[in-house]
Amino acid sequence: MPKLLDLEVSRGSLALRAVLGAVFGGLSFAVFYYVPANLGSLISPAVPASSASSASSLISSLVSPSLLLIGLAAALLVFLGFFLRGTKAYGPILVVNGLIFLAYVYAAFQGGTIALTLPAGLPSSASGSLSLAVSNLMLLLLLAPILTVVKGIVLTIVKPQKS
Repeated sequence: MPKLLDLEVSRGSLALRAVLGAVFGGLSFAVFYYVPANLGSLISPAVPASSASSASSLISSLVSPSLLLIGLAAALLVFLGFFLRGTKAYGPILVVNGLIFLAYVYAAFQGGTIALTLPAGLPSSASGSLSLAVSNLMLLLLLAPILTVVKGIVLTIVKPQKS
């Protein structure tokens, strides 16, 4: 029977862990990296052709490069979380995973105030900047990663009892 860190697992269980980790890691990659990286091209078919370039540049200003790097790290940690569940490394992985998702939510909401500069070429020659205060929504969405960090700390501190 293979041993995964401190946990003995059957070959079938190890294969299932790898498959589930790959599936959910792939879903995390799609949601947290691929969609933000290609948001402009995904939305452009739904926008009239006359304002597609303006909409694409407006959308791309919402996604920072750090958000994409954090999304890659999140996908990797989701895979590791599924693969190493039940081992002594699971608690620290949950802590890091929670911290990564804290950073992701903070970067996605740009610290609570989303600032946009309207691109040139909008209808009616509109120009200017737009600022949206979304700090309350950001704080609400930060609760789940905070609870993940707390769960990881508890699992790291509390040692499993051997029977």
